Amino acid sequence: EFDRDKARELIEKQDELSQQVGLPCILDVIGSTEKALITYLEFVAEITDAPILVDSMSPAVRMAAVKHFSNSEVMDRLIYNSIDEHFTEEELEAIAQSGIKNAVVLAFSNKAVKPKAKLKLLQNKLLPAAEKAGVENILLDPGVLDLASTGWTGAAIEQLKETYESYPVGCAPANAIYTWKRSKGLTSPAFESIAGGIFSYLIARGADFIFYGPIGIANWAFPACAISEAVCSYEKRLEGIRPKTADNPLNKYI
Repeated sequence: EFDRDKARELIEKQDELSQQVGLPCILDVIGSTEKALITYLEFVAEITDAPILVDSMSPAVRMAAVKHFSNSEVMDRLIYNSIDEHFTEEELEAIAQSGIKNAVVLAFSNKAVKPKAKLKLLQNKLLPAAEKAGVENILLDPGVLDLASTGWTGAAIEQLKETYESYPVGCAPANAIYTWKRSKGLTSPAFESIAGGIFSYLIARGADFIFYGPIGIANWAFPACAISEAVCSYEKRLEGIRPKTADNPLNKYI
């Protein structure tokens, strides 16, 4: 059970902000049990047309959820989150049987911390696994270990984009940021300014997506990301590169 009115309000606010600043959005829906995750996904799918991440700490819960939505109208919008180094053959088979074609591939490992090691992990293990699972649309996530190593993540993003030009590349700095916030006892506005700086840094390094954290912070996360995206877009004019659509932060937010 959850506060449906409050959830609806937050989701609609994110959609509104997305339109205002010209940044597309997705929702990362997390459930600890099969029943919970399916219930949340059904609710969210009725409210927004945005893509939805199918997320859980339990692979069994994720597998059950995608199986539930197999052959449904919602399936095209679902993104399996994620295929990581701990995948099993059972999980890959479940993904394939469900028919889901979208997934995050997470190159996060204590044995692959530096950019070159992450690239090797993707090439040798994770991308072949995604192919075996029938995934066609891949979002690459090199992972974020802690706040300091965000710099290594930025370097990994650049390297992955050079190697795999057709794949969106991004990451989820939220966990590292919130862990650091608790350790330092940060309060507003210091926390927001630091988090906004991290988001902007990653976008400047080429990140195509940012998992920014709880949807309740969308009111400042979207402007922070939009202004960085707009400035980066303007810089690209020096190379003769312009946004493909009119609905972008450079046109809508500056």
